[in-house]
Amino acid sequence: MRVRSSQTLVLSPQGNEIVAFNFLTKSVFACAPETLNVLQTLNDWRPLEQAVSLLPGNSRGSNLQQIQDMIDATAIVAEDSSQATIENEFLENWDWGIPAALMHFSLKDCSFMTPQEIEDLQQQKAAETPSPSLYARNHGLQTVPLPGALEKNQLLQLMARRRTVRNSLPRSITIKQLSDSLFAGMGITGETRNCVCKLPLSMTPSGGARNPYEAYVYARNVDGLEPGFYHYSAIEHSLGRLATSLAPKPSELLASQEWADDKPCIIFLVALMERSMWKYVDPNAYRGVLIEAGHIGQNIMLSATDHNLSACPTAAFCHSLLHECLEIDGATHCAMYALTLGAPDKDDTYKLTNSNNIYF
Repeated sequence: MRVRSSQTLVLSPQGNEIVAFNFLTKSVFACAPETLNVLQTLNDWRPLEQAVSLLPGNSRGSNLQQIQDMIDATAIVAEDSSQATIENEFLENWDWGIPAALMHFSLKDCSFMTPQEIEDLQQQKAAETPSPSLYARNHGLQTVPLPGALEKNQLLQLMARRRTVRNSLPRSITIKQLSDSLFAGMGITGETRNCVCKLPLSMTPSGGARNPYEAYVYARNVDGLEPGFYHYSAIEHSLGRLATSLAPKPSELLASQEWADDKPCIIFLVALMERSMWKYVDPNAYRGVLIEAGHIGQNIMLSATDHNLSACPTAAFCHSLLHECLEIDGATHCAMYALTLGAPDKDDTYKLTNSNNIYF
């Protein structure tokens, strides 16, 4: 067997220790001086016995166990192991460097606070430090009043009606409502050409027209649509049924957010980052991909509003289960955003309230 040090480690001094973090596995461990020596020396594949010989002063059995402990902590990777496969896939396909990778992979499959824990934390913070202001006025500046915006402006009136209402009525939505929401966010309406290829154009801006998102649907109560997971083809404006037989509760996919369990439909936006990586080598393009999810999501929400539905956005996922349901994998493929669709409870719509069920 051959081994090498993991290529996805980040080290930092913490107190009197050097602490290592593997951002692919989220493993955290302290590095003794001899550990650092092993990691530095094993920068390419070496026989196991050579790795054992790098550890000073102990018996072979003790040193072998220490190497195994480092493998278990993913400080060291064994050749042909599942971890080596994952790491090699990352090294071959991720083009945006360590800082962007550190953020991206560290945030997958995170733990999330409950609504009550969030409220408790806010109250604790408010008792210690007031919240910063959530808007700014033109104090001390010469101001120019602007014309009223909403009067006789149907577009802005529609936008002003948009609300995120988490309490919904227990009824289905129509396939037409779903279709319009998908087309508003993802539909391809034309094409352009650059120096190398044709590029799709949609109703939302995309950096370099690289179109890095695909949409997936979890249909649970949509008229005319069998329950299950679907891929939305924007170029065809069609839904393709995925083969998976998994049917988890929405809260199992959305980090225990139980308000989603009565929603008839969820749209997931999945980034295929290699589309943007192909053109943009600058890691700043990662930010652009994240921003594009917001552009798409807003159009989906406005279409839902036009159909008297509420689209509730969230970025809190259980990535591993969700990716299994959507049949996606790879270092550059990741669910970034989700929007539930449902008919809002009329008693809750547009009320100014601090309820956990409504966000504005």
